[in-house]
Amino acid sequence: MSTIDLGLVLNGMDRRARPAGSQGSSDSAPAPLRVVLVQGEALRLPYARANLSVLTGTAWVTQCGEDQVLQAGQAMTAAACTDRAVVSALGTLPLVVEVR
Repeated sequence: MSTIDLGLVLNGMDRRARPAGSQGSSDSAPAPLRVVLVQGEALRLPYARANLSVLTGTAWVTQCGEDQVLQAGQAMTAAACTDRAVVSALGTLPLVVEVR
């Protein structure tokens, strides 16, 4: 199983939403990050609270010693605890999640 550490991916990345052709401002809200996971892949969320929305597929989320299953259309906020939340795909369909 391969695990993607989202904290490393986001480190130094400018995710401020800017419409095409505009200058944008430095106080724009961060653009959501969409991630596609297939069976055997996992995503480790950053320590900071993260909002996770499942766009397609089924997600298995483990955090703070508890497991939760989310279906397409469901969302959650990662809890602030010593362990970071880990998200993986259940089943054979690709899992598409959006992280804010």
